[in-house]
Amino acid sequence: MRLASRPQAQRLMLMGGGLLVAAFVLAPFSWLVLTSLMHERNVLSVPPELGWNSLTLQNYVSFINPTGIRAVVGSRAAEDTLPSLANSLIAASGTAALNLILGTLAGYSFARLKFRGQTSLLVLYLGSRMVPGIALIVPLYLTIKTYGLLDNLAALAITYLTFTLPFTIWLLKSYFQGIPRSLEEAALVDGCGWWQMLFRILLPAAAPGLAAAGMFAFMTSWNDYLFAVILTTTMAAKTVPVVVAGFATDVTTERTLMATGGVLAVLPPLLLALFFQRLIVQGLTTGAVKQ
Repeated sequence: MRLASRPQAQRLMLMGGGLLVAAFVLAPFSWLVLTSLMHERNVLSVPPELGWNSLTLQNYVSFINPTGIRAVVGSRAAEDTLPSLANSLIAASGTAALNLILGTLAGYSFARLKFRGQTSLLVLYLGSRMVPGIALIVPLYLTIKTYGLLDNLAALAITYLTFTLPFTIWLLKSYFQGIPRSLEEAALVDGCGWWQMLFRILLPAAAPGLAAAGMFAFMTSWNDYLFAVILTTTMAAKTVPVVVAGFATDVTTERTLMATGGVLAVLPPLLLALFFQRLIVQGLTTGAVKQ
């Protein structure tokens, strides 16, 4: 009986630990969602008034029709949230696409070709990831201003590319090394050109690695605040983190609207992560251990 109960006790301990970790991870987001469904007066009360009577969808309606919001600053920020979602989507998608194009070519070169300075160049790429973004903000700002790209989504995508591309190259290099050369050789022998082999054989085989690299680039770009707030001034290029931060000012803070904006900002990357989760996990766990 003791031998039989020990595995059961271990399972119960693992389940309990898993529930604690899940509660720790989900509690902040759950409170964010709950706050977005409450009236401002219920959130400000001590303790907060929780109950079905305090729940409302008015905060979400306000982002579609912001004229009914009490605070002027809240109205302005709510009015700008939906355009900023589009800006973030364009900048993050552009960064992910550039990462996959350039990272595929560079990663394949590192995995299959031998050339002088190969190791040093790869170490240089990876070393650039250790430089904090705040140390580069001044030269990047001056460079972008010189070329007239301030307040431009293309400038944001190029800036994010400098920080995400080294990781993409490293990940795809490791993943391409795990793909047998025989697949490429067989395709070339069967009459495929190099580009046909790349699109028909190599890229489908590397789909998990591409999904992981693309998702990393997308999430890094989507969550950035520092470069977005420095390089943008109007709604032509402002992204979600910049606009959501506008709910908090020296005059007032609309907590429920800020929470609603946070929920709306989380949904696109969350849906993408859920949709591609199997490829992302496979790409990270397989590509990251290849040598």
